[in-house]
Parts: sequence; structure tokens; C-alpha cells
Amino acid sequence: MKKLYVLLNFTFALFCSAQASAQIRTGVCTTAFRPSTDETAFAAVGSPLKVADKTCFNNFLIVPFTAHSGAITIPEGEYEGIESYPDRVYFSIHNSIGSNVSSCIFCDPIKYLLVRKDSPKTLCILSKLHIESCAEESSISYTITKKSTTYEGLCTPSLVYYGRFGNTLRFAVNDCESMSKPSLTYDLNLGKIIRFLDEEIKVIKADNQGIYYQRLEKPELKNNDIVSHEIISKLKEETADTNDKQPAAQKRQTTQTDIKDSSDKLEESTINIRISEDPLNQE
Repeated sequence: MKKLYVLLNFTFALFCSAQASAQIRTGVCTTAFRPSTDETAFAAVGSPLKVADKTCFNNFLIVPFTAHSGAITIPEGEYEGIESYPDRVYFSIHNSIGSNVSSCIFCDPIKYLLVRKDSPKTLCILSKLHIESCAEESSISYTITKKSTTYEGLCTPSLVYYGRFGNTLRFAVNDCESMSKPSLTYDLNLGKIIRFLDEEIKVIKADNQGIYYQRLEKPELKNNDIVSHEIISKLKEETADTNDKQPAAQKRQTTQTDIKDSSDKLEESTINIRISEDPLNQE
């Protein structure tokens, strides 16, 4: 009979259907962002435009009923994996319902439960003095399984909507450590698509209640990318087109002013030839 040196001779027998191997990994997590790029979302004033949901896949040691042996008590429940190594997996001594693996008052406190790769049917313990002790293979059953846990609404660097003034949208920046003042602005007269770092957002509607928007796919031109000659040429053409249209626009504005001064239909003309329409209502 083997002895468990936890400042007492602790012996218990195991009967176990556990499967443990070097491939067991703890704390493998994936992160998804909301809203996804195929969704239309609403964010109230003061709310971030993007949040994160993290799903972690982890190993759990499941003890189906409470085990007593000498001064050691292992309550029934699920014990989450803490660390994984090629030859062993460590599990918490705190289970899912709030109970703890315990030993006597004068014993070396237990730090981890553990299962070795070379003896997957043997449950061991590691004390806070780093003394590792194992039980014999008989009598107490346990299983090891993989489960997922999802944490929703976590912070991720994002714009935070802070209202609209005319055709200007105001935002703060939350980097998850601090939040800036709402001094970042976007002019809707320049387009409905705004960009923050490598995130593009299409604004559908924005008012004093909040903002309706869509997250777009990652832009082709990434932050700090070198601009190709083709893109430079395209930008020059767009600038030239804008300059060509400018005199005509100014001429129309002058004509409207003349009409306002001389026409008997002042009110009708002003309504039909408005300049300051909401860009979000234009197709």
C-alpha cells in the first residue's frame, strides 16, 4: 500500500474510468465579436460599438460522490483544469458548487489535484510544500471530460457613441484600460462609412437615442500599409472630379440666393432646393 505524505499517511483506493493524455490542454479559448459583420446593431448613447464573447474549452475532473479517506475529503463535483504539461494535468481543489478538497488542520494544505499521463487511473495530489502523493487504483471513480464556458459582453477596444451635432457624430475611445473624452468626430457629409484603426462601420441612423450601424469586413487597405501607385492615381482622379464639380455647385448656390432675393415664391424655393439635408437619408 502506497502512502500519501501530506504530513499524514493518507490512503485511499481508486476505481476509475478516466482517460488522461499528453494531448489534454487547459484554458484553450476563442473570441468572437458582436455584432458580426452580417448584422445590423443598435448602440445607445454611451455604449461601445463592439463587444467580445470568449468561449474557453477546458478539462474538468468529475467526482460523482464525496470521498473520505483518513483526514482527506474530496467533495463530489466538477474540478476545473488549471495547468497542463506533457506528462500531467493539474486540477483546482475548488469545485463548481463551492466546496473544497480539504485535509486536517495540522496537515500540509493541498494545492492541486492531478492526473499523470502514465497512470491515468490514479488520482494524485500536490501539497503547498510541493509534495506529490498518489492513491492506489481502487474504489473511488472519477472521469475527465472537456467542457466549454462562454463569457459574454467582455470589453474590446472600440468606439463609444456619444451623440450627434448636426451632421457630426461624436465618439470616445475605450481601450479597456481607460476611456477618452468624446472628442473623436466624424463628418457624415464625407460619407456614411467611418473607420477606426482597421475597423469600418456603416452608419445607418444616428440620433439622441443611439446609433444604428453595421460592422463591415476588414478593409483591404490596412493601417500603415504602403499605398500603391494604382491607388494614388485613383485618388488623384477622384480629387480632379471633385474640383470639376465645385464651380457648378457654387453657381447653383448663387442662383438660389438670387431667387431668394427676387422671387415671390421664396418659401417654396427654399424647401425644394435645400442644401443641408441629412446625409443618412440620401441614397
